[in-house]
Amino acid sequence: MKKKITLLFCLFYLFSCSIFSKEIKKPKNQKKIIILSIDGFPGYYLKPDSQFYSITKNLRKLISKSNYSNQILTTYPSITYPAHTSMITGVDPSQHGIYFNIPLDPLKKYPGSWLWYDEEIKVKTLLDIAKENYYKTGNIYWPVTVGAKINFNIPQYWKNKTDEDEKLLRALSTAGLYDEIKNITKSSVLETTGDEEKIDAAIALWKLKKPEVMLVYTTDLDSIHHEKGIYSAEAKQKLQKIDSLVGKFIEQINLYKEKNLSLIVVSDHGFKEVKSLCYPNHFLIEKNLLNPKEQKWNYYFKTHGGGAILLENPDRSFFSTEVNLEELKKEFEEKCPTSNFRTGESLKEIQEKFHPNAIAALDSESGMAFSESSTVNEFFRVANPTYFNHGFPPDQEEIKTILISYPKKEKAKLESVKDVFTLACNWLQIKCKKNQSR
Repeated sequence: MKKKITLLFCLFYLFSCSIFSKEIKKPKNQKKIIILSIDGFPGYYLKPDSQFYSITKNLRKLISKSNYSNQILTTYPSITYPAHTSMITGVDPSQHGIYFNIPLDPLKKYPGSWLWYDEEIKVKTLLDIAKENYYKTGNIYWPVTVGAKINFNIPQYWKNKTDEDEKLLRALSTAGLYDEIKNITKSSVLETTGDEEKIDAAIALWKLKKPEVMLVYTTDLDSIHHEKGIYSAEAKQKLQKIDSLVGKFIEQINLYKEKNLSLIVVSDHGFKEVKSLCYPNHFLIEKNLLNPKEQKWNYYFKTHGGGAILLENPDRSFFSTEVNLEELKKEFEEKCPTSNFRTGESLKEIQEKFHPNAIAALDSESGMAFSESSTVNEFFRVANPTYFNHGFPPDQEEIKTILISYPKKEKAKLESVKDVFTLACNWLQIKCKKNQSR
């Protein structure tokens, strides 16, 4: 009996050692990387002739030591969640599956919902691949990370933008992490708090948990552009604050003295002036292709600020009416002047890069935006006053954004937000295949 107990104990000991050895297995090298996103940073802000160029001393210092471009193409569509998912997958929305910020919802069943959940992403992310290579991962508020397999995760999520959201975010974060960070910073990370709180949380997470791969997301510049516009006094003040926070972050992580540490600073889109609005779903209501009152739809224009795509309901039992694209195109050109109604050859790029099921698309070079509203009883109106938004095609100059990759490397490719994935993998010296199914 004693021999059996001894044998069982030995087997248990060996099994435990095996598990323990797997848990503490380290990456092959000591490389570390942080990816910091500044939402809504127009590339033109960092042109030398920009009135804001001189107030970005910390960013300019980082640029002097880095590979850099302010002509970065974002995704199609040029909105936050698709772009941020492309940064960490290296592929277009058509491949990773995060097509919009908010779900397709013609019948308004999901009010207030956004595409927060990591499970919606169809392909492996940088965080997935890093973990497979035994890198510890961390995140402060990066989009589409609820439920992600990140070691230390505080994802972006909100419900009512009240104090109650803190309880929910605490529950969605890695167990105990939210309070650990809050005890250090004495502040909360929420949709209602600002970039300073998020940067302070990132510094605390970096020092406390020492992740080798970390994502950090800030929101204030985007918010102020939507509210007050580009080059406004408020935007200037916010940019100065963000630049000082970048300086503080660089100092606290000891970037310029850490040989094994890389920092990528990136944004998701620029901003363009909106001069008019078109209501494409009003056209569908007029043609009995969409009936919000009866909760029926055959076709629906899903809009994204400066663009929209036409989608067909997979369940065709509602109406017998078919859409006539040529007729619809003619009406748009008449009633929503300067809109581009894309079908045929001009639609192929959108299907390949954005959404494979798009049967038509809308955009404008003149600053026309598109509203998803199906209750407004008009086709078109002039924006008075004008305002600023994104969602326009990524090759438009105002929509291009920034990418800074430290330290400077030869032959580094900086053309698209998708290049963040490759830059990170190259720095970590891990093999990353794009478009790997989960």
